[in-house]
Amino acid sequence: MSIIRQLAHFSCIIFALGAVSLSALAQQKHSHAHEHGKGNLEITLEKNRVISRFTSPLQALLGFERLPKTQAENDAIAALNQLLLNPATLFSMNAEAECKPTILENKIVRDTANKHADLHYQVEFICAKPAALKQMTILLFKDTKHLKEVRVEFVGPSGQKSSMATAKSSTVTLN
Repeated sequence: MSIIRQLAHFSCIIFALGAVSLSALAQQKHSHAHEHGKGNLEITLEKNRVISRFTSPLQALLGFERLPKTQAENDAIAALNQLLLNPATLFSMNAEAECKPTILENKIVRDTANKHADLHYQVEFICAKPAALKQMTILLFKDTKHLKEVRVEFVGPSGQKSSMATAKSSTVTLN
C-alpha cells in the first residue's frame, strides 16, 4: 500500500472515530439537557440588563410531551400558553430593582422522532435600578406540578455560580 493510500485510510479511520465521538457527545448532552421534572435556567447580568434562558422538557410543564389527546391536556396547553405570554408570572426580580421583562424567545423544540419536546424561553429584563438587583424568584413552580427542580447558572459582574431551585426554595441570589 502506498504512503498516500495509507494516509487516506488512516484519515478515514480518524474521521469515523471523530464522528462517533461527536455523536456520542451530542447524545450525552441531549440526555443531560432533557430530564423529566427538571429545567435549566441560565441568567446573565450585564449593567442594567438581565437575560434569562429557561429550557425544560414539556413533560415537566404539562405532564406530557406528545400531542394532546384529551380536553384536559388541551386545557393544560392553553393555561401554559397564557403563562408564557407574561414573563412576570414566571420569573420575578426583587421589586427594588424595578425590572421590566420582554420575551425574546418562546418556542417548542421537538426531536426528530417527535417523542420529546422542550420549551426554549428567553426573557430580557431591563432594570431601572440595577444596583438594587439582588434576587430572582422562579414563580413557575406554583403553576406546574411536574416541575421538581431547576438548575440555575448565573454569570454577572461578581462572577459565576450555580445553584438548584425547587418549589420550597425558588429564590435565587444574584450577587
